[in-house]
Amino acid sequence: MVMKKLIVYAPDITPRLEYVAGVIFESVLGIGYELTTDRRTIGGNPAIIYSDEKVKDHFVVQPSGLLSGRTITQLEPEVTYLDDLPMIFTVDGGSIPFDIFSAAFYMLSRYEEYLPFSPDAHGRFLGARSLAYRGGFLQRPVVDIWSRYLAGELVKLYPVLAIRHNEYKPLMTVDVDQPFAYRSRGFLRSVGGLVKGLAGNGARPAERIKTMAGTIADPYDSFDYIEQSLKNNGTDALFFFPVGDQGEYDHNPPYRDHDYREIISRYDRLFGSGLHPSYRSAGRPATLKMEADRYGSITGHSADRARQHWLLLRLPESYQAFEDAGIKYDFTMGYADEPGFRAGIARPFPFYDLSKERTTDLTIVPFQFMDGTLRQYLHLSPEAALPVIRSLISTTRSVGGLFISIWHNTSLSEGNGWEGWRRVFEETLAMQKV
Repeated sequence: MVMKKLIVYAPDITPRLEYVAGVIFESVLGIGYELTTDRRTIGGNPAIIYSDEKVKDHFVVQPSGLLSGRTITQLEPEVTYLDDLPMIFTVDGGSIPFDIFSAAFYMLSRYEEYLPFSPDAHGRFLGARSLAYRGGFLQRPVVDIWSRYLAGELVKLYPVLAIRHNEYKPLMTVDVDQPFAYRSRGFLRSVGGLVKGLAGNGARPAERIKTMAGTIADPYDSFDYIEQSLKNNGTDALFFFPVGDQGEYDHNPPYRDHDYREIISRYDRLFGSGLHPSYRSAGRPATLKMEADRYGSITGHSADRARQHWLLLRLPESYQAFEDAGIKYDFTMGYADEPGFRAGIARPFPFYDLSKERTTDLTIVPFQFMDGTLRQYLHLSPEAALPVIRSLISTTRSVGGLFISIWHNTSLSEGNGWEGWRRVFEETLAMQKV
């Protein structure tokens, strides 16, 4: 059977339409397509008419107007449901009851994050304030779901269309914010911590002394456990390492520290790694570039992958700085306070810069949950966290997506309130297997 191309007709092909069509038809559905402003090119091909024009015998998606815009305007779509399907940008006509292109664009571009919002203490956009959370669909990859819904409706009219089956994949990621509790902290910081401990204001002094003397393992050094767990499960993994200067929110060792460089080199070689830009680097492009250079001097390759420390993501500035620093893949897209699908999608996708109205070369790789979200923000016990994780894995698997979770060596130390979380880590590894 000859595969026919899907023709998407629109009176005006804007950068926004080009972008979202690429994500839906190439990234999600695997459908060959062509955008056109000339209806004569449709011929006998399957077609979508993205227009208010009156058309018979073709599949019509009525536009809501978002994709024809070239400015950012105050906008809050209404959330409605078609049975179990959440919808935004509903329309009165057309073959489906909502403008799927505008809906997907709104989620993927993070349009709402360009509008004024009330940030948390770190300037972050909170998941609990998102449209998806308030609309009850944050834990569903709606762009994937909408795309599959569109495909199902299209195939009813055009059975010749072939839709790609996407394979589910898991990826475990580890953020090494602070590799050691006591080691590699420098003489003055170690002495200061010891004095605080003796005064009852810091970590246990006996533990600190024994660790500094090398008679017991550093309590944050869970790397052997993590490495063996990953190898036993045969899972793909990435480690993200900070190399910035120390500060109030940056507790990594100096990047010249021999032990720390050995850890970075080892896990970059075994699994792969990326840069974990410091808290201080947010909003400071020169600092970010300096840290990218430091990372490259240790690993021997460029910092093409990154996840911002503290998930400090401000659009579009953070991603513009990433592009300027030569970073190709961002792993920051997710919320600190809520699990789920921040951009409504369970697979990598290109960053669209709304401030410049262009599709960029930066690829966003979203994650679904972070260990700290479950314990420190939602205050879940290990037992209560497992159903949340299981549901996210199941949902991601159902759309053939990429399941990514964030863990820390400190959260897998079985101390400081993290008792019992190794079991959660191990069960996540088991549940997420292909």
